[in-house]
Amino acid sequence: MNELQETKQQEMLHPFFSIWLHPKKTARYILDHKGLGYAIIFILLGGMAGVLFSAMDAESLDIPTWGILLICLIGGPFIGLFSSAIGAGVFLLIGKLFKGKATYKEMFKVMGLSSIPHIWLAPILLLWMAFSPETFFRMDSDYLEVKNLLVTLISSLVSLCVTIWSFVINVAVIAETHRFSNWRAFFTIFIPGFVVFVILLIIVIILTFSIMG
Repeated sequence: MNELQETKQQEMLHPFFSIWLHPKKTARYILDHKGLGYAIIFILLGGMAGVLFSAMDAESLDIPTWGILLICLIGGPFIGLFSSAIGAGVFLLIGKLFKGKATYKEMFKVMGLSSIPHIWLAPILLLWMAFSPETFFRMDSDYLEVKNLLVTLISSLVSLCVTIWSFVINVAVIAETHRFSNWRAFFTIFIPGFVVFVILLIIVIILTFSIMG
């Protein structure tokens, strides 16, 4: 009876909603019951949402709003696929060091799940960009009026919370896919991020000394 109830719950599971509170169950549902095409949908949407997030406070890029939307619609899916393909490979290799059991296909299938919170927030960002572009593209406290500053602070706080929760989801998803603990999943994500940070820091230091010298 319990197995029958669990099967029915899995059949009713919708990743777009369940990922918030049940990331591991959602990841297992995707791995066991959904094909690669279904998983790619979240990767494509996540790529488009990522472009919107990167456009915040990006006045220096000097790209018109229609240009950003075009990049979002056309370039976003390619960015999502490329980053997911690379990320799946990196998390697979690092996870293997911690005795993870995932395959590349399994890891790739769950890569879009951590983007779902950003996908939820994307419509709000579109409205913000459409009705208050001066605060969306230039979040400078010296520039903004008090009312606009309040909107920006609230929106930025929501974006920060969503980003943090996306990281938490990613830890749980990788833990479930590799079939190991959350702490191992955390270091699976942390190690490549730290390595990239160190490499970029070294490049910045070298460039700085070369310019000064």
